[in-house]
Amino acid sequence: MKRKIKLFSLIMILLLSGCSAPFQTQTQPKGYEDTGFMPATPGNYDSLDTAVYVGNDKDQKTIRFYNLETGRFYTLNFDGATTYHDKYAQPIALDQVKSGALVDISFMHARKRLNSLQISGEAFAFTDVEDLLVSPDSRQLFLMGENYTMDQKVVILTADGPGEAMDLNTVDKLMVCGVGHTVYSISVQNSHGYLRLENDEHFIGGFIEIGDKRVYQISRDMLLAVPAGTYDVTVSNKGSAGTTQVSVSKGQEISIDVSPWVSAPKYGKVFFTSSPADAEILIDGEKITRGKDTVLSYGIHQMTAQADGYNTVTRYIRVAQDAAKLNVTLEKGNSSSSNTASDNSVIEATPTLTPTPAPEENTSDNTASENSASENATPTPTEAQSEEGGSGYSDARVSGDEGSNENSGGDSSNAITPGEYRVYIDAPEGVEVYKDGAYIGITPLFFKKVQGTCIITLRKEGYRTRSYTITMDAEEKDVNYSFSELLPIE
Repeated sequence: MKRKIKLFSLIMILLLSGCSAPFQTQTQPKGYEDTGFMPATPGNYDSLDTAVYVGNDKDQKTIRFYNLETGRFYTLNFDGATTYHDKYAQPIALDQVKSGALVDISFMHARKRLNSLQISGEAFAFTDVEDLLVSPDSRQLFLMGENYTMDQKVVILTADGPGEAMDLNTVDKLMVCGVGHTVYSISVQNSHGYLRLENDEHFIGGFIEIGDKRVYQISRDMLLAVPAGTYDVTVSNKGSAGTTQVSVSKGQEISIDVSPWVSAPKYGKVFFTSSPADAEILIDGEKITRGKDTVLSYGIHQMTAQADGYNTVTRYIRVAQDAAKLNVTLEKGNSSSSNTASDNSVIEATPTLTPTPAPEENTSDNTASENSASENATPTPTEAQSEEGGSGYSDARVSGDEGSNENSGGDSSNAITPGEYRVYIDAPEGVEVYKDGAYIGITPLFFKKVQGTCIITLRKEGYRTRSYTITMDAEEKDVNYSFSELLPIE
């Protein structure tokens, strides 16, 4: 009887210590004997938990976990007797467990020794998730066609350790884990670096294609967050184009000299058809004439198709032939701006059998706008003339519609008029700021507040570049952000 009472007391102490399992209850310890010593053999444990696997240190033989109920991190030791299994109870190696995975573990609490680890059979895990937008207010996510809610204690694991939702970049590849429709962890599986163009005056206003999924309009002094990895980068404008393969590491900034790609312009004729037949088609913002060839410079162009009663479609197209055709199909809808189907990938105009000779440089009225930019040097941000005493802030010189990358150097669309609101970047001071890749000035600064999400990148020579995703609401008030100081490059 005394032994039972002593065992019961020990269990109660362990239950109150914080190592509880949110998805399964503590059970009677297996093989436990109150001798004050227990050998490190499989099956010996006195505590259970469902936790997030954070990572391991093989030199120290430790594994770090995150407790889902308390929201705290803790560390356990592992040894040769520790076992690892997948969700189907099949043996796996520790290296096969990904950071952010939900795992069921058993361990010796007092000795902090991990007995077993198994990928939770109740959990879901979406891998290679890109373009994930996290709303800090609503805590809602849209994954695989369904809505999910982030738990109040959701853990964000970045390439640099635990972080916040704003540390996630839309170009990162993520793993999202949870149970049911609740998300408990979001972890970065593949991070990002940065890309800038050198001697790019000819290409400002054109387009840059990153890999086969992302297209951005080129602006002066831009710095783009790009996925870590190896892929092709293509730039084009005014009939000139070039492609090179780049390899980008996490946090690395690389530059591409695009001046050798400037060449005599080439043009092709594209014949557009659509369903419905009366759809209006715009290329680079210019309406084309129906039933005629549209003369376009070689390279990438933005196409928008719209019709009453149908959802608007926005895509990028590549012209690389003397003559081509392209059919656009719209889906029925209400044609409102909220139902615009956008895709950052590029589609090819299909070559026709009979090539059309390239036209003279002075083309017909069907030629799309080339969006040429001023060749003036980059203007220095000036002090904002603010009635609210913002004399210490620079007025960001580039803005534009939220979510777009269609800014060019010297754009004045950021001018703030009475009744409009601002986003202030207060700290760190003296760093370059890029909004969705476009350079907007040196901190402290402000730019016009527009509802939506954008990527803010902070850069300073000799320091590690850092990016944040910020979401601006529709509330009629200014917003201030103070980010952490940049870390020196070691």
